[in-house]
Amino acid sequence: MVENKSMDCEEAIEYIKKNVKTYDDVELSYNRVFTPGEVINIDTCTLRDGRKSCTVMVQIKGDTLSSTVDIDLEEVKYDLIEVRHIPQEGEETLITIDYCAEEEE
Repeated sequence: MVENKSMDCEEAIEYIKKNVKTYDDVELSYNRVFTPGEVINIDTCTLRDGRKSCTVMVQIKGDTLSSTVDIDLEEVKYDLIEVRHIPQEGEETLITIDYCAEEEE
């Protein structure tokens, strides 16, 4: 059974920070990119210039491509479309991003 949720991009990133663990599977859809794979690491920090960072390292699962990629969710949050979280234990969650307000500078 899949739990469906609708969130804005900030809530989705917070969900990932709090709920996604190492070795869980994720499927991230952003812009025209689909990244399915196993979570190797999640790193959250504040950069020197004050920007927030939430980098997810994913071991991509695929027949022709097997690689590790780092995705900074703070950098792609305005393009984030959907997140599927498949934990090792527990219920699968599908998050649809319904809104993301761009910050005013």
